[in-house]
Amino acid sequence: MGQEQFFFVENKEHIDSKEILLVDDIYTTGTTIHLAADALMEAGAKSVFSLTIFR
Repeated sequence: MGQEQFFFVENKEHIDSKEILLVDDIYTTGTTIHLAADALMEAGAKSVFSLTIFR
């Protein structure tokens, strides 16, 4: 994607092998969700899903 990563996981033990749901209020380009999901997956999440209220 080539985007600068702004998100990081501080306590990876809380993420390891978990299924994560990210909730966002407005979907515009999707960059925020994608960067957050990338950070969570790199921290060991089993899967990451997103739910957006408005598009």
